[in-house]
Amino acid sequence: MHPVQVVTDCEGPLALNDNAFELCRDFLGPEGERFFRQVSRYDDFLGGVLKKPGYRNGDTLKLILPFLLARGLTQEKLEEYSRRTMKLVPGAKSCYRFLHSQNLPLFEISTSYRPFAEAVGRKLGFAPERIFATEVDLNRYQITPAEVARLEKLLVEIARTEDIDLPPEARSEADLSPATRAVLHRLDEIFFAEIPALPIGRLYQEVQPVGGEEKAEALRRSLAVTGLKMESVVYVGDSITDVEAFRAVRAGGGVSISFNGNHYAVAAAEFVVVADSAWPIALLTAIFGRWGKAGLLELAESTRAGHQKIIALPERMLEAIVTGLQGVTFNYYLSGGSKKDQALRESLAMRAKLRGQDVAALG
Repeated sequence: MHPVQVVTDCEGPLALNDNAFELCRDFLGPEGERFFRQVSRYDDFLGGVLKKPGYRNGDTLKLILPFLLARGLTQEKLEEYSRRTMKLVPGAKSCYRFLHSQNLPLFEISTSYRPFAEAVGRKLGFAPERIFATEVDLNRYQITPAEVARLEKLLVEIARTEDIDLPPEARSEADLSPATRAVLHRLDEIFFAEIPALPIGRLYQEVQPVGGEEKAEALRRSLAVTGLKMESVVYVGDSITDVEAFRAVRAGGGVSISFNGNHYAVAAAEFVVVADSAWPIALLTAIFGRWGKAGLLELAESTRAGHQKIIALPERMLEAIVTGLQGVTFNYYLSGGSKKDQALRESLAMRAKLRGQDVAALG
C-alpha cells in the first residue's frame, strides 16, 4: 500500500460557501456584493498578474476587515454567522467519515477565517490542530467614528468603480485596458496608503491570510506532523489560493486535484474532478493508496473510466465507495490532456451549479 495523507481546501471541496463574500453581502448593505467582487478581482490582479512582492492570493480577507468592523462585525457575530450559514458539499459528511475510518491523516488548509474553517471541520471530524486557517480576533480592534465615516465613503467608492477586467491571457498591467488600470491605481491608493494611515490600518500588518505560499507552507508543516513526504499527499483545492500548494505537490510527486475548480485551479492542478458530490475524492484516494499515481494516471486516460482499478480495491473499501458514488455525476481528466478545454468548461459549469454563479465567478 502507498502511504497517503489527504489535505483539502475548505471552501469548494468541503463547503459550498464563500464565507467572506457572504459576510460582505450580509453586513455591508446593498453595496456589499459589488464591493467584494471588485476587491476579489483586485486580489487576482495583485497575486495572479502583477505578482506583487509580499502579496498573497487571498489577502482579500484582510483588505475587507476594516469595512466589516465599521459595520459592527464582532468575533462573536463572525462565529455565530459561520456556524449558521455553513453549507457542506453533498456527500462530504459520509465521504470524510469513510476517509477517517481508513486511519489516514487528514488536514484542512483554508484561506477562510478560522471560525468558518473550524465550523466546517467540526462537522467533518477534523481535529482543530489539523486545521490551518486565517487567524483573526476582531475583539482586539477598536474603530473610531471618524474611521467609520471614512470607510463608509470608501466602500461606496470602491463598489461604484468600473469593472476590473482581467483577460485570462494578461501577464502584466500593460495587457489591461486604461479603465481597468485607472481603477487598480485608485485601489492601490486606498489599500496601501489611505487605510494603512488610519489607526485601524494596523490590522493589515497583523492579520496574515493563509493563501498562496502560506498554503504551501502549511502543507509542509502538516507533513512535519506526520513524517510523510510530499509524494504521499493528495491535495484537493479549487481556486487561485491553492495554486502554490498545487505546484509544491506536483514538484514533490504527490497528487494535486482541482475539485470543481476555476480556471486558476484547473490550470495548476494535475488532475481535474468535476462532480456533484465529495465521494470521488474517496475513490481517487483509495486508488492512489492501492496503486500509487500510476493508478490515477491510468484512470484519467482510460476509456473504461478506470474499471479495472476500481474493482481491484479491497472489498471493505469497495462497498462503501460504490454506495457513495451511486447517482453521482463524476468526470475526471488530466489537466493538460487532450480534453483540457472540455474539463475547464465542465468544471466551471459544475462550480456554478453547486455554489451559484456569484460565488463561482470569484477567483
